[in-house]
Formats: sequence, C-alpha cells, structure tokens
Amino acid sequence: MRINNIICVGSVFLDNIISLESIPKKPIKVKAKRIEKRLGGCAAAASFTVKKLGVQSEFIGRFGDDDVSNFLKSEFNYFNVNYKRSLSIKKSLSSQSYVFQDAKGERLLVAYNEKRILVNKSLPKFSFSPKKTYLVDVHWIEAACYITKKTHNKKINCIADVDNFKKNKKIEQIVNNASHPIFSETGLFEYTKIKSKIRSLKYLYNKKNKFYGVTLGSKGVYWIDNNVIYHCPAPKIKAIETNGAGDVFHGAFATFIHKKKTIKESVELATATASLKCTKFGGIRSVPNYKLVKQFAKRIKTSIVG
Repeated sequence: MRINNIICVGSVFLDNIISLESIPKKPIKVKAKRIEKRLGGCAAAASFTVKKLGVQSEFIGRFGDDDVSNFLKSEFNYFNVNYKRSLSIKKSLSSQSYVFQDAKGERLLVAYNEKRILVNKSLPKFSFSPKKTYLVDVHWIEAACYITKKTHNKKINCIADVDNFKKNKKIEQIVNNASHPIFSETGLFEYTKIKSKIRSLKYLYNKKNKFYGVTLGSKGVYWIDNNVIYHCPAPKIKAIETNGAGDVFHGAFATFIHKKKTIKESVELATATASLKCTKFGGIRSVPNYKLVKQFAKRIKTSIVG
C-alpha cells in the first residue's frame, strides 16, 4: 500500500502558456512564439515537486466536469501522483489561466475560476497523522481553514501558501494555525498593511511567536524564527521561465521540512529547487531532482538581517 506522506490541498488549473518576445504595454496585435497547455495551480504544482524530490505525495482539489479535467487528471496519472480524494463538481468548468510570458521569463497571468467551483462548500474526508505533512493554499479556503485547524490541534506540520488575498477572518485563521505560513510579497503587505517586509515579519511574530516567511522572486526569501530575521538570496541564473516558481518553492519547502531538515536548510534547498526550475522551459516537468538541488544549494548563503 502506497503511503502519501505529504498531502497538498488547494487549486488545480489548466495553464495555457503563450510565449511572446515581449509583453505589450498597450493594445496591439502580436505573434506568439509558442503555445502550450500544462497542469498548474499552487497545490497541484507543489504535489508534483514533492514527488520529483523523492517523497510520495497526494493532491486533493476540485476539478470541473469537462475535457479540461480529463487532461489534468491524465497529468496526475502520468506523474503517479494520487488525486482520487479530489472532488469533481458537476456541470462546471475546470479552472484555467492564460499566462503571457516574455523572452526573459517574466509573465502576465489571467486566471478564471467558475462560480460553481468557488461556491461549492463540500469537503472530502481527511485523515490526520503526525507522520504526514500538509500543504494548503488559500484558493480553496474552506479546506485550508479546516486543515490548518486540525493540524494545529494535533501538532502536525502544515505549510500555508498565502497569496495576495485580502485579510479576513478565514485568512487570519489559516495564518494563525498553520505551522509555517509563507506569504507572497503582495500577500504579506496586504495582510499586515505594513510596506516593509522586516517590520511586517516582526509584527506577525509579536502577535504569535512562530515561523513566518515571505517569497520575493529574484530577491529570495525572508523569514523570522525565534525572533531573528533571515534572508536567503536567490542565486543568479539565466531565467527562461519563472511561472510556477513560487509553487515549486512551497512544495520543496514542505518536502524538506517533512524530511526533518532545519528551517535554514529547508529554505536554501527550496530556493535552489525553484531557481533551477526557472532555468528551463516546461513547467512542472522541469523541476530538478534532489541530487541536482543538493549540489546547487551549496551556492546559497543565508544571512541574518534583523
């Protein structure tokens, strides 16, 4: 019987990647260099990253009732990631995004979620064990609230990917209960209303003494732990594709926390994983294996900044 050690719960998207020489700054007709469809979504991409790094993973999310969902499920089958506890919402379209990506790997993303999926409050049956690690994103907020509450009560590691959602009671509950909440830069400033990452992290820590992190793309990762703020810089790379790098970071971080690495080791190895992913075209298929990550992480040096 296969044991799924890391359970990733949240969004799954069909990413329609449209490669351009540059992203237009005004309305204009342009020719695409390449068009490709891929599996995407925060928790979905994280589950693939976990598997690529050598740990069994499971994805639990919400699929539509259409041909898109068939394609997405075929990708999970191809990578041998279990998704059987996911929900299929009848008479609904699967979530999709259109990603316009330039030659430097930067992007413009347009996402679509059908209302039938968003308003569905059903939850699958979850099981909680101290031998497992959970990862949630806030795109399925009911599930994230439920899981972070349960894992908090049972003292189970739970990584929360807190994107740019406005602060509300549910988001606050997720941040308070997750063992490792990690914000995007926009998400952090939206949550704290403080336009300084250092002061934002100190503000959060003073409210509840635990780990908080924020990812900053090419500027690396900042986090606070034991009232000390650290900065892990992103190594210099030739970026080919940055889409999904944050999702890969979260999946890798969850993997190394699950493997009992220290916070510093986990952040550095996750940074290495996301950085290497950005050097190749191909989305989740370009996530590196652990051997490459371990070697590349030697280039990364964390410093204390506060």
